Amino acid sequence: MSAVHDKLAPTRERGSVAVEAALIITLILIPLLAFILLFGRYFWYYTVAQKAAHDAAITLASSALADIRSNAASALVAEMIGDALGDLDAATAGTVGYTTECWYRIPANSPNVMSFPCSTNATPAMVRTSLSLTVSDPFLAPFTGPVLQTTGFTIATGATVRYVGR
Repeated sequence: MSAVHDKLAPTRERGSVAVEAALIITLILIPLLAFILLFGRYFWYYTVAQKAAHDAAITLASSALADIRSNAASALVAEMIGDALGDLDAATAGTVGYTTECWYRIPANSPNVMSFPCSTNATPAMVRTSLSLTVSDPFLAPFTGPVLQTTGFTIATGATVRYVGR
């Protein structure tokens, strides 16, 4: 009787490995892959946003003082940020917001700086460009959206550069 049982054992377990593999792939590997893709996308967008803010701050810092006061430099900054973030998907591109600030030394020889509008008559000591956007989550949002009440992750970045224009 045991000889009959030994011969039947491999045939009974023939499909169990395929079932186990299907369960593991479905329950573990697919969510893990979605998680990896989501954070890869988040860090790529963060890098793009940081580069855009830095390039805009450098452009603003090297602009002529007359352009800063007349907001012509701010228009150039807006164009640069739009070009740098042009490859983002439409859902993320619609959430982009940016600000430009000028920091002045008051009094002029003081080590302390204060933020005022860039249209001030003084020469700024530093300029700052801040950028924020929300990265949409196409992978996990159907599962986490109702629980977390969010549609993505917010990125806030900025760059401060010393003013070198004239």
